[in-house]
Amino acid sequence: MISRTSRTIRTLAPLAASFCAALLGAGCDGAIGGNNMGGAGLSGTVGTAGIGGSVTGPADPNAAGALPARRLTSREYLNTIRDLLADTTLKLDDVPGESDDLSNNAFPFRQPTAIGTLHAATLQAAAETLAKNMSTKLSTILPCTPANAAAEAGCAGMFVTTFGAKAYRRPLTTGESTTLNALYQTARGTLALDFNGAIVLLLEAMLQAPGFIYHWEMDPGAAIKEGAVVQLGNYQVANRLSYFLWGTMPDTALFTAAAGGELSTADGVGTQVTRMLADTKAQSFVADFIEDWLDVNVLASRPKDARLYAMWNQDLASAMETEFRTFGTTAVLGTGLFADLLTGNKSSVNQALAAVYGVSGVTGTTHRAVTFDANQRAGILTLAGFLAVTGASDGSSPVRRGHAIYTRLLCGALPDPPANVPPPDPPTPGLTTRQRFEAHDMNACTGACHAAMDPIGYGFEHYDGIGAYRTTDQNLPVDSNGSIVLDGQTRTFTDAVGLAKLLAESPAAQACFARQMTRYALNRWDTAADAASIESAVTRFKGTLNMRDLITGVATSRTFRYRTPAAGEVLP
Repeated sequence: MISRTSRTIRTLAPLAASFCAALLGAGCDGAIGGNNMGGAGLSGTVGTAGIGGSVTGPADPNAAGALPARRLTSREYLNTIRDLLADTTLKLDDVPGESDDLSNNAFPFRQPTAIGTLHAATLQAAAETLAKNMSTKLSTILPCTPANAAAEAGCAGMFVTTFGAKAYRRPLTTGESTTLNALYQTARGTLALDFNGAIVLLLEAMLQAPGFIYHWEMDPGAAIKEGAVVQLGNYQVANRLSYFLWGTMPDTALFTAAAGGELSTADGVGTQVTRMLADTKAQSFVADFIEDWLDVNVLASRPKDARLYAMWNQDLASAMETEFRTFGTTAVLGTGLFADLLTGNKSSVNQALAAVYGVSGVTGTTHRAVTFDANQRAGILTLAGFLAVTGASDGSSPVRRGHAIYTRLLCGALPDPPANVPPPDPPTPGLTTRQRFEAHDMNACTGACHAAMDPIGYGFEHYDGIGAYRTTDQNLPVDSNGSIVLDGQTRTFTDAVGLAKLLAESPAAQACFARQMTRYALNRWDTAADAASIESAVTRFKGTLNMRDLITGVATSRTFRYRTPAAGEVLP
């Protein structure tokens, strides 16, 4: 298999090179994965207006941001293979992963990195495994059954056209069809493979081709320029919609809408959004967005001191993650109200998680519906998953929790900490966590940034490092009073429940949520060219404060349906 696929890769080299040249221009080295790359067809520099900054001057309603070429994320790859081949044998470790940077002002969502030698080998191995799996059930993907040897080439050509359109998620170009049909002839002649073997080889090739691995699902025909921007083709919109709302390839209805030109208007896109959000596949989109937005996707890797948290293990972390994802999905696809996401107190827990919450009557590993004490829990920010991922290994962490609110809920940005910042004192008998951090904030090199974070984080002092509610810390009463600057005013609160209510009602927090949803949909930082589209989505969202209306607003926005040409890009 390896030597045969090596021949496949060499055969596909002209196809990969033409794709690379079209997107990156001269000097392309094949690393088509980053969101900050320049070259024809790609964005040049991603600006920082969306990282807590502001756009000067009125936003241009006709502008649209860049559409970088990026590869499928690991989630997208596995979901696409599931829907393309009905194969679920591969796991996340079997495909290239993404960067998940948790540093100071990191992008909140998973971004695929460029493909290097190791990733290319991983994709090759995955393609070989998948093709081998399909070798005994080719009839499920073949559009025909050759009646005799003379009919085999015609059937192979039909396979290239029909299956290729599904794998590449748009009609194949003439060049792609020619290359793949030539590969079939090479397989039958030079490699002396039978018909089934040649189809398996074609499948391996398609699963390693740029048309499958990368998002750049261009429509047939010339680009449509409208003023200073380019309207995305129907297949590009179909794929953008599908991977935004479902994390996978378009279904038959979406392909049909693209073929019929129904996605060239905001109304046409809105119709599909309504349909797609009603599909069960939307549950994974919501869960992935909520989980990545607040970094709960890295919960299992968070170390906890076993002497303090004897119950902490991977099963408990998994239960927390399941609860977090379910809570977010229920809020968005249930009532859809932003307030329910941030202040609701109904959730679902299993026995291990119930012990963290102090909830009685829940046994076993199955999650069961519970209603939390409204004085102790309000919304997603008081769930154990968020509190554990932002907690320290040996206790609470006002700075981590305050930082998460400031950057993820308010879209604020903070300068990187100087190298000489001393750490806070370790847990000390007779001193609460708050007292230790208040002393830490007295340092001249820590005060400025921590003044923006710690007063917010103190509101979470009723929760320990894994989210259990407490009234004392080091045998002293917990002080959870805090403050936050919202909408130009300093607001005070007595605890995280009060903070959650302030955030739910804050126009600034609502606008930031809309911005984060846009970033997720575009899979990049927002720039000045996206400003008018974000403003439009925010306006639609604030009209109802229904998150489904926000999703529709993002999907029908100018920057979702158009792109700005890259410097040097030649358009007709």
